[in-house]
Amino acid sequence: MRVDRSVSPVVLLLLALVLPQLWGANLAAQEGGSPLRRPLEKVKLTVAAKSVTFVPFYFGKAKGFFKEEGIDLDIVVIRPPIGITALQAGEVDYSASSGVGMRAALKGASLRALMFIQTKLSFSLIGQPGMDSKKIKTVAISGVGSLAHYAAIAVLKKLGRGGPNGALTYITTNTTAQSYASLMGKAVDAAILTPPYTSMATIGGYADLGNAFDMRDVQGGLVARASHLQEHREQVKAMVRAILRSLDYVVRNEAEAIRYLQKEFHLEPKVAADSYGIVKQVLNTSGDIEEPILKSVVENMKKETQVTADFPMDRIVDLTLLREVRSELQSRGRK
Repeated sequence: MRVDRSVSPVVLLLLALVLPQLWGANLAAQEGGSPLRRPLEKVKLTVAAKSVTFVPFYFGKAKGFFKEEGIDLDIVVIRPPIGITALQAGEVDYSASSGVGMRAALKGASLRALMFIQTKLSFSLIGQPGMDSKKIKTVAISGVGSLAHYAAIAVLKKLGRGGPNGALTYITTNTTAQSYASLMGKAVDAAILTPPYTSMATIGGYADLGNAFDMRDVQGGLVARASHLQEHREQVKAMVRAILRSLDYVVRNEAEAIRYLQKEFHLEPKVAADSYGIVKQVLNTSGDIEEPILKSVVENMKKETQVTADFPMDRIVDLTLLREVRSELQSRGRK
């Protein structure tokens, strides 16, 4: 290539530094990576707790997946009903509480569930050491009407403790961490827990009485305002891409994921490994859900919320962008 001697050496130096970066970014986009980098967008996401259940968000942030998609993610821990209220008010951009968001949509809120990180529940019923399920009188749950509550009912029913002869009292604790503390403090006979609290308790000698791993429902996902979905289409796709990448990486890289859990959640190695084993069983790497399961989940939600009106499914769930992103990733040879 012939160089024009009239061009300033400074300009040539700048071109030499910048052009390779632009070429590399363009090549990465062609090979299936994110589009050319743009300024990071600040995005707020609410989660119910800093727990292993929401590890795809925390791990994806630590791994840099969100930043690579142009997202500066701020994860806010807040009780799901309050988080959904904040979402409706426009104080946050997304919520991971897909179930609560869908129930709000059934009651008229202009919200849409966009993807699901779990379509099986990760709840376990843990009792005091040596506890016989027939002797349970008190059970700690995070809240009446919560997923934890419904999971507790389902597990106890399998144990023959459902119906009018159950003679059970549910103790509301507000959070899974408090349910765990109540169990440790001998304030209740049993508690409904999720990892890492499940593993911490069972490894510590507490009784594993049953679980809801076979119960199909939505536990964690991505919910946004319908208006946000329309106005920030590319941002939503970037969020979905980052979450899918994180889900896939967590499942495929067990040793690294366990090390991350151990460090981020201050867990003992055995607890981290056991927690990972539970979460891996229930993580939904596709982000999607089978139509019959979705219809069943929505019908159950309608009964719980006493909603009798018929709702078009697209007023509650919109998986269009999820499926668009998955198609794009597959065409580029990823996932």
